[in-house]
Amino acid sequence: MKTLTLNLLFVLILTACTTQKLGSKAEVATDYESSLADSILSYALDHEALFTLVDTLKPMSSVKFLQLPIAKDSSNQDGDIHVAKKDSIIYKIESYQKVCNALSQKDWLFVMVPFQRTEKNFRNIEIYVIRRSVFAKKIQQYQSFFGQWGFTPSTNPSVVLSVIEYESKWDRNRAYGYLFGYPSYAVDFFVEANKIQFADSAKKLVARNFFAIPVFAGNQGYFTYAMPKSYHPSNVDSSIYFHANLTLSKYKIIRNQYLTKEGLKAYALWRKMQ
Repeated sequence: MKTLTLNLLFVLILTACTTQKLGSKAEVATDYESSLADSILSYALDHEALFTLVDTLKPMSSVKFLQLPIAKDSSNQDGDIHVAKKDSIIYKIESYQKVCNALSQKDWLFVMVPFQRTEKNFRNIEIYVIRRSVFAKKIQQYQSFFGQWGFTPSTNPSVVLSVIEYESKWDRNRAYGYLFGYPSYAVDFFVEANKIQFADSAKKLVARNFFAIPVFAGNQGYFTYAMPKSYHPSNVDSSIYFHANLTLSKYKIIRNQYLTKEGLKAYALWRKMQ
């Protein structure tokens, strides 16, 4: 029943032409949210989130970065998000949240996580997609690390991310490294290299190479991780690379079938590849 309800909500978001009301305040769908949902999925599939949405290589992936002003909503001093104006920050955040809620179904969860650090008068927020079953296995794999917060494979991923984001720099980096699907040796190197750089008065970057897995949007800079300068890719790296390429090749073929003049029919394409 829960899955059916979420699917129905997403259909409403994709097809609505006007804002609908439930009761006196609750807004269900708008043209803006319909466009937003499609753009989020389109970007996600064309980048590294492909390996979370249609594969199991990445327990979680980034799909959207938001940088929003930190300020009270001048259109709505009482903080009631349902009556905020359409050009207000609160309205935009609520629209993103409603789309995330609608896209969260079956084994996938879309979450919005505010970053701990702010930049001047802006708050950074990242939207992630999580493959629940793979996320749980990763927590189990590194239980000795995640267990220090009481996390188990059954812990809600939203709780894990909300806590980790506000932890120490080193624990934060290690947790994200594991959950983004990077090999353990790469996570170890990244954390230790950052510690060395932090302790160095000159803040000199530790020498490194990068291992890049291609995505539809490009061959480098997306699903990429650092490795020691002297390190040569192993069977672990080769396995990730070739597995990802098989998924990407399949996606490229199927993607053409869902490309229209209006853009990519991203939701239908995602459902096809599930």
